[in-house]
Amino acid sequence: MDGLLIVNKDINMTSHDVVNIARKALKTKKIGHTGTLDPNATGVLVLAVGRATKLMKYFLNDNKTYIAEFLIGKAYDTDDVTGKLVAEKTTKDLSLDTVKNKLLSYLGESEQLPPDYSAVKIDGKKLYELARKNQVIDNKKLRKINIEDIKIFDIKRIDDTILLKTSLTVSKGTYIRSIARDLGYDLDNYGTLFSLVRTKVNEFSLEDANTISELKSGNFTLKSPFEYLDLPRITVSKNIEDEIEHGRFLDLKYFKAKKDTIVYSETNEPLAIYFYDETINKMRMSVKWRLK
Repeated sequence: MDGLLIVNKDINMTSHDVVNIARKALKTKKIGHTGTLDPNATGVLVLAVGRATKLMKYFLNDNKTYIAEFLIGKAYDTDDVTGKLVAEKTTKDLSLDTVKNKLLSYLGESEQLPPDYSAVKIDGKKLYELARKNQVIDNKKLRKINIEDIKIFDIKRIDDTILLKTSLTVSKGTYIRSIARDLGYDLDNYGTLFSLVRTKVNEFSLEDANTISELKSGNFTLKSPFEYLDLPRITVSKNIEDEIEHGRFLDLKYFKAKKDTIVYSETNEPLAIYFYDETINKMRMSVKWRLK
């Protein structure tokens, strides 16, 4: 079994839990994911199975779309409601329009600090490991992010807080929890992530996803990764196939550009992915796909 497995992750389950379930269901250990989801989040998780694990690097930069609920008026140490409440402030002086407009102002490129409770590493240690030991984290680095789209679905007052429901399409490495936190700070208040659903990873949506119960029962489908790779493609003749079979370098004349390229046979079978090696000014094999 080689391909992409799209799963709708349940709440209170880690991404690694899903990988373990998939390994049992597919009877293989060769499975990895292309981007984690927090345990309290649900939604699309893309798994690479078998030889597709060699292609994971090509899927790590995919944009992601979420439906999130932000709670204004409370702060938690994890930047979501699974953590410890550390501060709160009335929202009575905040108008709903002010909250909406501030969130919409985040559209485009910016910089973001990751949450203290995250897997980002500093000096070889994950931030959440330091946070759990109550160690002061003062050397976090800003990360460049891009929020490509924001839609606001609903906003309402609940007691002394404001709950805002929104959809966001963001670049790789964007923490939705950090957006919630920063929204609160920019409103001279506090903000936290109340709920999160990942609805889309690049072209993969919830409609494409297998449920956990389907996965456990063996009722799942795998997708061909080559249908979703945004790479140049070429077709080669039989004699070049033989060169590829032996992992040889290929001349640039066969390629459209000095870019990672999918190479197909004349029967439209993916053979390999080649990349440009400037040290020899030729194309070198990155991933061999067809097995003989």
